[in-house]
Amino acid sequence: MKKRYRPWLKAFSAISGNISAAWFAVPFIAPSISFPKDKSDFLVLTYDIGFGIVFLFLTVWCEGKLEK
Repeated sequence: MKKRYRPWLKAFSAISGNISAAWFAVPFIAPSISFPKDKSDFLVLTYDIGFGIVFLFLTVWCEGKLEK
């Protein structure tokens, strides 16, 4: 990887890590979502966890690229 892209990748990794943490925190912050009462609440909870996993994988990928 070219040295000029490393700071950008490092910044993107940090941002995606924070976004991942936020997606995982949403169900705990909004109690109406963390204890789903109907299908729409369960769908929102599933999306929150799904997006958290996606951004977590993005963070891991960026960190892996930075180690090379």
